[in-house]
Amino acid sequence: MAEPERKKTKRANIEGKKSSGSKALTTRPSKQILNFDEPLDELTTQERIDLIAELSEAILEDPQSSFASSKDTYQNGSKDDNYLQNHSKMRRLLELAIPEKNGEDEQAARLGTLSLLALYQDILPSYRIRLPTAAETATRVSKETKKLWDYERGLLTNYQQYLKHLNKTWEKSKGRRPSAFSVTAILCLCELVKSAPHMNFRSNILSVVVRQMNNNQCDEISAACCKATEFIFANDAQGEVALEATRYIAKIIRDRSFHIRPEVLRAFVSLPLRVHEDEAEAAKLAAQTNAKRRKKDKESADIERDSREGEAGVDKIVLARCQSETLHAVTLTYFRILKAEGMDDKRVAILLPPALEGLAKFSHLINMDTVMDVLSVLRGLLKRDDIPLDASLNCVMTAFQTLQGPGRELQIDEKEYVIPLYSLLPRLISEGNCDKNTDLMLRCLTLAFIRRKEFSTVRMAAFVKQIYTTCLHSPSYTSAPLLAFVRQITMRYPFIQQLLENEQDVVTSGAYTPDAEDPEHSNPFATSAWELATLKFHMNPYIVNHAKGVLDQRMLQLPAEEPSRIRADLVENSKNAYVAHRVSKKKHPLKLGGSNNKRRRQQIRFISPRETGHYHLNGGVMSFL
Repeated sequence: MAEPERKKTKRANIEGKKSSGSKALTTRPSKQILNFDEPLDELTTQERIDLIAELSEAILEDPQSSFASSKDTYQNGSKDDNYLQNHSKMRRLLELAIPEKNGEDEQAARLGTLSLLALYQDILPSYRIRLPTAAETATRVSKETKKLWDYERGLLTNYQQYLKHLNKTWEKSKGRRPSAFSVTAILCLCELVKSAPHMNFRSNILSVVVRQMNNNQCDEISAACCKATEFIFANDAQGEVALEATRYIAKIIRDRSFHIRPEVLRAFVSLPLRVHEDEAEAAKLAAQTNAKRRKKDKESADIERDSREGEAGVDKIVLARCQSETLHAVTLTYFRILKAEGMDDKRVAILLPPALEGLAKFSHLINMDTVMDVLSVLRGLLKRDDIPLDASLNCVMTAFQTLQGPGRELQIDEKEYVIPLYSLLPRLISEGNCDKNTDLMLRCLTLAFIRRKEFSTVRMAAFVKQIYTTCLHSPSYTSAPLLAFVRQITMRYPFIQQLLENEQDVVTSGAYTPDAEDPEHSNPFATSAWELATLKFHMNPYIVNHAKGVLDQRMLQLPAEEPSRIRADLVENSKNAYVAHRVSKKKHPLKLGGSNNKRRRQQIRFISPRETGHYHLNGGVMSFL
């Protein structure tokens, strides 16, 4: 009897294990979600949305079990593995984001795509995932390491499928105006490249985002891609991602023969380049030396590479190399635009201002061999009359920054760049140019007369007289900062005060010619600064204050009265439709005197009649009186 009882007990234990195993399978987390296994095309829109919300919440609670890549999660066996691979939470959520699989419900697809974006922004690691090699997989490792490998493999696989979904969704809108779902897909790619630029498949995302910076069918897409690229430029500490994006942009500009939006070119201005080209050459030599040393000792090189990957700091040699190559690509792109032949006037007017703006920012980083080429190109551009005002001002600013930076050792007369600035001042009077170019004009004047010393008294006086004339015909947010600038340079060049004298008291020959091409030939001391007598009665108190400050020779109170700060305040007032005005507290002469006046008497004004030639006043008023 003992033998049959033992067999019954053993069979009962086996059946108990099976029943417990089946219970474990029925209590999967996926079964706890409502409508998890239901066909998506049979669900209503609200049920799909609720399923997206429940899946997102469950994935955030336990990301490791959401990919179902570990064989130890449930029972072993091919059936369970296939079930988990095809019905994991992340896989189910991706199916909800694809209209072909969710019953052509585009609203639920957009919500699923955005939910996946938020999830990946939360769960993506702060490092680049490296899958184990075949040799590493064959070795025996701990359970924790094996679990981490499985999780990273599942995460990377699902992330790749999500990127393919976004790319496929965007490619459907090629050749026509993109739909709302396509716009959502490209915006998700922009957010991914901003939040995880270190992650795998970075190059694939960057190539799509950079290409759509020049999207001519939707301004929203172009603006979002430009902002994403500028964000990468400004926040990339190591410089490798910025270098890759710069190369993509340079290639697109070259391949499309400069038929691009100006915002694409203006994105280069966000690059925080700080390494000079000469310093970059030294860093490049140091990197080559380190590479030769690591080649000789491979074991120590591997240890050094692993330790460097684990550190959160910035490798200065890699940063210098990346910034050097980035600077080379950017300046080469600028030179191609400046020297391009065959571009129409419209294309020149669009691309020259951002190209010169960027060249002005990075001109202090170029080496001596490039300085002469830059100055030669700028001289040729300043002789042209068909380029816009902002492009001309950027030419002048680039020339001064180059000569005061790497070109300060060259014996070059800066008069070639001061004279064009004199003829550019009257162009500031028009309303559109005042709005856009006043700050640029102030920076050019500061570089020309504050950062450097002007030795010609006639030239300096001609510029001041031209500034007075410009202030008389410009809006308040242009006149006030220019008058503040005149007060600033009056302390530096005291001989300008001769313009405040009366014309009759000045002994000179000739007449003032403001339209002279060279300010040396304008004869400014033959006239006076009569514009100040008009400006001190202006309705704006800022202009009145600075006009009287010039007349009284008061020193400018910095930084409160800095020209750029005054400009910003007046622009803000103009946007808010606020007009500054003076409050007069003077009592009316027909009113009584103060209450504290002991000799208070009534102030009466008598109007005595006088002879007039008007008949209606001559007779009527006299008879009335």
